[in-house]
Amino acid sequence: MSDIQISFKEKEQQVHAVVAVVETPLTKELLQQALQQAGYSRCKLVPEQIKNLLTHYEQEQQKVKEKLQAPHSKELSYAVAEKIDAELFFTIADDKMTASAHITAAYGGAPVSANALVKAAQKEGIVFGFIKNNIIHLVAQAAKVDAGTKLKHTIAQGRAIQQGENSRFEPLIQAMESRRNRPVINPDDKKADLRDFGVIPSIAAGEPLMRRHPPTPGKEGMTVTGEALPAMPGLTVEWNLGEGVGLSSDDPDLLQATKDGLPRVIEAGATVDDVFSVKEVDNSTGHIIFKGSVVVAGDVHESMKVIAGGNIFVKGIVEGTLLEAGGDITIQGAVIGHQISNPDEQSEYSTVVQAKGDVQCNMAQYARFRCGGNLYVNKQLVHSAVEARIVFAGPEDKPTGKIIGGNFYLDQGVYAGSLGALSISSIVIRLNRLIDPIVEKQEVLKSSVAGLKTDMAAVKEKIEQFKKLEGSAAIEARLEELSREFEDYRRTATELIADIRLLEEQRKELLAKAEVVARNELFSAVEVQFDKDIIRSRREYGPSKIHMVGVKPEIEPL
Repeated sequence: MSDIQISFKEKEQQVHAVVAVVETPLTKELLQQALQQAGYSRCKLVPEQIKNLLTHYEQEQQKVKEKLQAPHSKELSYAVAEKIDAELFFTIADDKMTASAHITAAYGGAPVSANALVKAAQKEGIVFGFIKNNIIHLVAQAAKVDAGTKLKHTIAQGRAIQQGENSRFEPLIQAMESRRNRPVINPDDKKADLRDFGVIPSIAAGEPLMRRHPPTPGKEGMTVTGEALPAMPGLTVEWNLGEGVGLSSDDPDLLQATKDGLPRVIEAGATVDDVFSVKEVDNSTGHIIFKGSVVVAGDVHESMKVIAGGNIFVKGIVEGTLLEAGGDITIQGAVIGHQISNPDEQSEYSTVVQAKGDVQCNMAQYARFRCGGNLYVNKQLVHSAVEARIVFAGPEDKPTGKIIGGNFYLDQGVYAGSLGALSISSIVIRLNRLIDPIVEKQEVLKSSVAGLKTDMAAVKEKIEQFKKLEGSAAIEARLEELSREFEDYRRTATELIADIRLLEEQRKELLAKAEVVARNELFSAVEVQFDKDIIRSRREYGPSKIHMVGVKPEIEPL
């Protein structure tokens, strides 16, 4: 450096530069270099004072040059920088469930410590849910970043209310629940017979069917300001007593069978169906239409129908025209149909299988399935049309079956071992069965809102016209009437917009859950639709999952 001597002293957070005047010029760069060497580089400069110092120094320097003043005989002192402690303030969300800390990094002054932040937060009323890691991260970052940088982080999180659960109903006979395509394991050799789903469930009068568990009380929440949020306890759900059942005389939460038959789970209860058994369904038996459950020991032959109010069990092959059940349908053999019209979602098939519950079969080809619940196909599903909640090709816990071709209209997804085939065999999967009704409702509501806005604009125009007229009792009355009408339109529009937003949240939640999983192989020509977004596989993939990533569907490896 030059022969200029610059020293510094602190006074009340201000950094004073003390400079002895010599012939050498003093520059802003020299001053900043000296500040850095003295450890004041993070302090906030005071530009006006620096300017004053340089001007004054130049004046005194001229005197030294003219020999009117000896070098080093005059010292100048100016507050050229200042230390500013880190600034800290807090914001609390409107619902008081989160609190954030805002830090402006210190200009050479004291930083914010974690303990100081917590104490300051407590003074601001933030007393619950401190997130230790977030606090440590925030203060550490504030100590590293450039002076004056503004940082923000959530430092407290309230505890959400856990609402109590309503009464829970537990079937006491395992076979009452869908067996979900889980073949029976032979206890001797531990091998599974893929065609055997176990014995057909039956029950005798007096046997217990179902237990109702009491509702839970829930857990209260807590805001970051320490306010308790009471939880609502669950509700006691009343029994839905079907035919052939009754409550225990000793226990109002225990449901028993009052007759022999096939037990079946219904909403909040159970029913015991009468059973109609037949060896085969063919021309000799005619169509089977029965209010209870139907058991077919053999096959359902071509052109035959089986319609049951309860469950349907078929131990053989189904080639018939229609199987329709008010409960579940279990087919231990195959469903073999034929395609009557062109292969698309409107195709006609010779065989239709539809159930309000689940449908299970060993394999299926060229058939139409309509399921209120899930479709379980153990081995292979070929060129079929399916409406269901979820499709499992193979056991639910480890789907390894194949799906080749077909059209699917589903609630949530597909799980298979392989999806598609080497030959061009397109699969179209629309995960929109729950989303489409939501979108339709949204469109209707949006149309209503648009109409209301038009009405509001017309009323507002009338209001402005009346305001221009000379005041009178009649005009004032009309203005009040128009104002009420405008407010009614506005309130209705606001409510409809809230409904649209609620439906949008439901739509997003459904899209987040929707997925297609191929555990082994995903072939080309598989098209999957998530609402209006479509993705298509254009090559062969290994184990893959197709799901929403952000706002777009993606194919990702498992």
